[in-house]
Amino acid sequence: MEDYNGIAISKNDKGFVVAFDNFVNGKMQSATNTGKALATIHRYLQSQAFKVCVAYIRQLAVNYRTGYYDERNETAARRAVMMYDTLMNGDEIYDPEYKELKDKSV
Repeated sequence: MEDYNGIAISKNDKGFVVAFDNFVNGKMQSATNTGKALATIHRYLQSQAFKVCVAYIRQLAVNYRTGYYDERNETAARRAVMMYDTLMNGDEIYDPEYKELKDKSV
């Protein structure tokens, strides 16, 4: 395992995070077109990519609920709360840890 900002992460996962960070920090021309292109990858891989997407949304929601955001990412974090809460309220996701955090922050 390696360390990335205090998170124990595999070497391959860290490599992806670094590559994605570099991509969105100046190399991406269109989030819309990138999203469209990603939606054409193999269907199994779409499912795996979506798991990463949901995990990212969850972490942004946790960050918002714990006050770990600023004006640069407040909109993303606030919208992540709305999305993740919608999945939780619709019984699409079972996440007692997040529910406890949500109940404390209300």
